[in-house]
Amino acid sequence: MRLASVIVDGARKAAIIDGDEAFVTDIPGLEVAIAGSYELGRCSGKRHPLRNILLDVPIRPPVLLCTGSNYRDHVEERALSAEAVNTSSRDMEFFLKAGQTIAELGSALRLSTGIGTKIDQETEVGLVMGRDCPRGVTPKEAMDYVFGFIVANDVTARDKQVRIMRDGTIVMALGASKNFDSATRLGSSIVTKEEIPDIAALAVRTFVNGELTQNNSTANLIHSFGEIISFFSTGLTLEAGCIILTGTPGGTGWGQDSELGGNGFVPPQCKRARYLRSGDEIRSEVSHVGSLTFNVE
Repeated sequence: MRLASVIVDGARKAAIIDGDEAFVTDIPGLEVAIAGSYELGRCSGKRHPLRNILLDVPIRPPVLLCTGSNYRDHVEERALSAEAVNTSSRDMEFFLKAGQTIAELGSALRLSTGIGTKIDQETEVGLVMGRDCPRGVTPKEAMDYVFGFIVANDVTARDKQVRIMRDGTIVMALGASKNFDSATRLGSSIVTKEEIPDIAALAVRTFVNGELTQNNSTANLIHSFGEIISFFSTGLTLEAGCIILTGTPGGTGWGQDSELGGNGFVPPQCKRARYLRSGDEIRSEVSHVGSLTFNVE
């Protein structure tokens, strides 16, 4: 089932997308529907042709939880950061993206030196949490709390992310590099978990100007979706509507940047990636989940 938030007569409503039509409910947005565990098909509403309504970003959480370095080929395509004395290489990355970084559907990414000079893209699978997930769930329990999946793109300023120290070690800075206007791209709909035949076999692909640059599968995740949720639940109650970004595969512009430790890796069947330029069209696809497209200006 593809669920969305739409604008009809100036009001935001939760909707079910069915082909070229939408069943628009009286629920004020998909966030409310998820938090209230509403069955949208049983709610009051009306059918509308898609051409007569405006799709909005499905949900707008105040913050997104993110992990990275979660596909082996992405880890191996660039330099590793220095390991701190009080952490282990087995620890997951943990960073936040502000909800205000979520771009309007179809809006262009506008480059400027203020946000960075080496702007990269990262197609990812986003997990959307359903009923509140308590602290301390196990990886096996974790998927019981997932509502659905959404395609995402984590736009990143690599020149602000990667800090090369005087001794040659590399430190990652995941604040300003991940948080600027339009730095988070979400697809137009959420697919409920019941619609996914195998969450461990989702193809994750990126096309830049129609050319394939990222091509991998969730079969190759280092940490499974259940492990990611369990990790975040160690210290946080994961509220309904929370979005977790799960990392990107190899085939990024960073992998081609020798100044920042890239080694030139090109995934199978792919074209060599690069940083984004004005005029580019980016398309992110996750099989059974959906796609999103944005242009660069």
